[in-house]
Amino acid sequence: MNIATLIPNDLILELIFSIERSNLARTIKKYRKARKLTMEQLSEKSGINLSTLKKYETDNRNPKLEQLSKIAEALEVSVFEFLDIEVNSVNDIISLVNKMNIATDIDWDIDNDKVCISFKNKEINNCLKEYAVDYKKDNILIKKTETNYESTLTRLMLINDKLR
Repeated sequence: MNIATLIPNDLILELIFSIERSNLARTIKKYRKARKLTMEQLSEKSGINLSTLKKYETDNRNPKLEQLSKIAEALEVSVFEFLDIEVNSVNDIISLVNKMNIATDIDWDIDNDKVCISFKNKEINNCLKEYAVDYKKDNILIKKTETNYESTLTRLMLINDKLR
């Protein structure tokens, strides 16, 4: 028997929504702590009421995009860090590459078997290189706890230089 037939659709949606929310709550808290901010300081920087921020971080309330943008701006990270964007198709990847191409100057290296991109902005290339090295290194490790990859990714996300 399929478990989906035993659980009402609205409950399934609620469960999925709560999983996404808990990821959001953890992400807000992770970047707040990475910036070494108290909830009070984040409240002040974002202009969002402290009790509302507490509800977001404890997963008791889901922020609207406008509130999420304020939090991202106060934490100096991209709002994309808080959005659960799934990449499921070639079209999704092309769309993301197109957005990067519009926002930056991409250098293309086209070969018979592969396409490599790099950026004219050396800081972007350096951050991507560091990310790739830690990512590859972490995939080789068998035992994982708080991974180097995760901490590197968090640190790199805190670099908030403008593209142009």
